[in-house]
Amino acid sequence: MSNDPLPEQGRANTTGLPPINLDWAHKDPNTDLPVYLVVNAPSDPKRFDPRGLHWSLSWEVDPGFWRQVNVLEHRRPDQPAPNPRYVYWEALTKSAGPEMDDAKKIEVAVLSLPERQRVEQLAFQVPVPYPNGRWNCQNWLIDLLKRMVQDMLITDEQMDATLKAARAGESNS
Repeated sequence: MSNDPLPEQGRANTTGLPPINLDWAHKDPNTDLPVYLVVNAPSDPKRFDPRGLHWSLSWEVDPGFWRQVNVLEHRRPDQPAPNPRYVYWEALTKSAGPEMDDAKKIEVAVLSLPERQRVEQLAFQVPVPYPNGRWNCQNWLIDLLKRMVQDMLITDEQMDATLKAARAGESNS
């Protein structure tokens, strides 16, 4: 079961409401925008595992508001098994906080609105497996980037450069 995908990318049988999405107030504009792989800063810079850093694919839709495509850890005391688990809810528009200021932003590509919408469609095809202690948000995002290459939204070279920079903890933009 450890490699089997969760139903509905982990959304099935979740308790509570999904995360707040501000897309109703901050629409994704019909213009070309840089899309970044965002690597959140470690909570303790002296003691962290790079494999444990949270990754997302994000673009700024309004000043201070970012569209984020990523899996999130869903951990609630009233959550049915498996708990905790990763969940892909959908692309979410969020206000930027200090974590975005401290994050490494690695430019993947400049994409048009239809291309960004295609990224969001592709994200619904990336499986989220049952918790297994090995798979995490980085695996999910790598799978999404590979699908973006297959869909010709980005090149192999763009994907490779982005992943190299993310793993090195430096920006290529």
